[in-house]
Amino acid sequence: MKKVLITAIFTIFLLSLSAFSLAQTVYTGLILDAQTLTFTPSASVKILDEDGREVYGSAYVSKDWADKHGIVGYAKKLDQAKANPRVAGNPLAIKAVRVTGPNNKDLVISNDDARRIRDLAKHLNFLDAAKVVIIVP
Repeated sequence: MKKVLITAIFTIFLLSLSAFSLAQTVYTGLILDAQTLTFTPSASVKILDEDGREVYGSAYVSKDWADKHGIVGYAKKLDQAKANPRVAGNPLAIKAVRVTGPNNKDLVISNDDARRIRDLAKHLNFLDAAKVVIIVP
């Protein structure tokens, strides 16, 4: 009985440590990989989920910030995107699934990725500060 109790306590301890470390993941920005798509870079790009709901766009950034820095940065390769000061550190990288909108200037991401970004945005401010880089073709 004593051995079972000690094993149970140790297991709970290990699980709480792993949950703590997962909760501590802090992302410094968002990288969207659109390099295999016919995406057209734009100053007013929108990121949508598969249901067409906006995940990110100009409405998420103050007008002053957008005027000075734009709402996204662009890179040609993943290593360039990761090195971009806009997201440098520990950016979350996801892949866009398709383009949409006039002139293919908006990106669609999976509903799962959209949910993840929305959950992260509740605790982190990388969207508010336009810490988004898109990898373009």
